[in-house]
Amino acid sequence: MSLDSLYRQILLSEHQLSERAQKLKDVKAAIARSNERINNERANYQQTKEQLELKAQQSSTMRLQCDLMKKSEEQMLKQIEELLCQKNHLREHLDKIRKTSKEEEEMFRQEISRFNSDFSLQRSRAPGPENQLESDLLRLDQEVEALHKEMELMRCSHSNTRSSDEEMRRLLLELQGVDYTQKAVDQQLEEARTTTESLRSELQSASHKHLTDSTCLR
Repeated sequence: MSLDSLYRQILLSEHQLSERAQKLKDVKAAIARSNERINNERANYQQTKEQLELKAQQSSTMRLQCDLMKKSEEQMLKQIEELLCQKNHLREHLDKIRKTSKEEEEMFRQEISRFNSDFSLQRSRAPGPENQLESDLLRLDQEVEALHKEMELMRCSHSNTRSSDEEMRRLLLELQGVDYTQKAVDQQLEEARTTTESLRSELQSASHKHLTDSTCLR
């Protein structure tokens, strides 16, 4: 091989080495860009995964809260139904008391008309509970109607779960107040029965005194 041929061969080899080195740099740069894209995609995937997990957790929490609200609503409807039954029961008691009171008053007036004109019956009679019972029944009606309105508003505001929970707690407190009112009305009914029995005792005592009192006999 001549010297020129050897020199050309060396130049060709150097050129090929230079091209290979450039290709190697290009390949390394492409690999680096690919790795960067992979890392970016991996970070985006992790971020998206975390967001989806957070949304899934929030969705599960909202579903649980909705289930609790549904159960609370069912319980409230049951309490309202019981309250309406109690109101009807009170109304029946009120009708009975009115009827009994009218009969007792009529009997009392008839007995008084038979007494001696000089005989004076001193009695202490508590006022009838009819007006108070009517007021309590009216208030119960208003509270039941208000509870229905509150529940309807609550159904329209499911998007605000925290506010709905506060409304539910407030409504339950109101229902407890209605229960206390129911107990107070029952106590008034018992007092009315006691008053009626006391009136009967007074009538019997007055009748007995009318027959045995020496002043009346003269």
